[in-house]
Amino acid sequence: MNTPPDFSKYTKQLNIEQLKKQGTQALADELSYTRQLYESLDTIFQDSLDGFFITDGEGNVLKVNKSYEEMSGITSEEIIGQNMHDLESTLINYSASLIVMKTGKTATIEQSFLRTGRKAYITSTPVFSPEGKIIMVISNTRDFKMIEELRQQLSEQMVQVSEYKEKIRALTQQNIDRSQFLVNDPKMYEILYSATKVADKDTTVLIQGETGTGKELLAHFIHQNSSRRDNPMLSVNCGAIAKDLIESELFGYEGGAFTGALSKGRPGYFEVVNGGTLFLDEIGEMPMNVQMKLLRALQENEIMRLGSSQPRKIDVRVIAATNRDLKEMIDANEFRSDLYYRLNVVNLEIPPLRERKKDIIPLAQHFLNQFNAKFKTHKTLSPYSCKTLEEYNWPGNVRELKNTIEKMVILSDEDIISSAELWSSESSLIKDNVQLGNIQLKTILEQIELKYIREYCSLYGTLEKTAEKLDMNLKTLSRRKKHLEEKYPRSENL
Repeated sequence: MNTPPDFSKYTKQLNIEQLKKQGTQALADELSYTRQLYESLDTIFQDSLDGFFITDGEGNVLKVNKSYEEMSGITSEEIIGQNMHDLESTLINYSASLIVMKTGKTATIEQSFLRTGRKAYITSTPVFSPEGKIIMVISNTRDFKMIEELRQQLSEQMVQVSEYKEKIRALTQQNIDRSQFLVNDPKMYEILYSATKVADKDTTVLIQGETGTGKELLAHFIHQNSSRRDNPMLSVNCGAIAKDLIESELFGYEGGAFTGALSKGRPGYFEVVNGGTLFLDEIGEMPMNVQMKLLRALQENEIMRLGSSQPRKIDVRVIAATNRDLKEMIDANEFRSDLYYRLNVVNLEIPPLRERKKDIIPLAQHFLNQFNAKFKTHKTLSPYSCKTLEEYNWPGNVRELKNTIEKMVILSDEDIISSAELWSSESSLIKDNVQLGNIQLKTILEQIELKYIREYCSLYGTLEKTAEKLDMNLKTLSRRKKHLEEKYPRSENL
């Protein structure tokens, strides 16, 4: 085996005068941070699903990752220090790295690994010195088998998309405006499709889901697409009305029915909304005695005011909603089973936002447009802030997302809302939920490089001093900074 290459030629030259001023502690801190940065990047490199191997400008192998070892059957101990000329025909059929060194351009080939018999696409990219000489070649390897699996997944998804298109076509044929209820996730298409089918069927509906998932919005959607759309809809939160008042609020009362009652009496919500739809939110908070009267109203289509002995006919559709488990409440004698079965003719359960990730960004953009118009701003979301939003679990669901976007529109100092601002906001967005996903290693390294160039420029004031401190040619630094800023125009906001 050849002697491994000397990495010392890649190390940054130290400024001795600067070290004399700052002392050995500054050097120790710098070395410690550099090691931590290297270890973090090496972890990303090693854990990538794609295979990577890196050679110097002469074709000597410097580094390979675990995925490449698994794909090729070649261990790092065997290959590091070897020259690609020696490996060609013995362990691989031919080398993209050697093609790059000849042409100076990125090359993509199909490669066969002789030891494992596996095939892969190899894309090799040159890295140039300031003088234009190739100093390194970075090769990305993707297994044919993985690509075929992705194609299979894509094919299955296309079938699913076709099914949803058919359902959307059905919605269109029913002349239903889908913008009434913003959805992008397949799970919500299912709910919306079911809601459209039940909308014009004059029956009770029970909507279940966590707080903030949009139960009231779905109830409005059902009403707007029903035959009662031209009549009123009233939303009542059963948990927000005092237990000793909810009966009179729902069913009304006669004059003198109780202390403080109006002399002429007052109609209840059922009478007020007659001919339309009554939405009873948080139905699980309704007292047992009122549940019994509600059951009678649903069964007989009539109510009796408090203090009256005369029934009144009503024509009201009831849609109920809850974030509680009503079956558990029945077992605990907190909810009437007969009322449950009367309400649960059609059940629609809205999944939490964390289970319908595809809705997050469209909803966020919808709220962003809404609050930009309200506050006369022009805020946008950076790509990384979108990923932060997608990776968060949203325990408060759509309501929490809406509040977070409103807060960011108000508090963000920049027009582009960054992921850092989301992390530092008072919302409970957690950094640990954010993953790097499929970001290429080269992209990460370039953005880190740009970050440090900017920090040094800020620290030393001018590009000339920065070039001196970094021991770089001024023109090279200027050209590199310009190139990276053009490539990552929003990187300061990521």
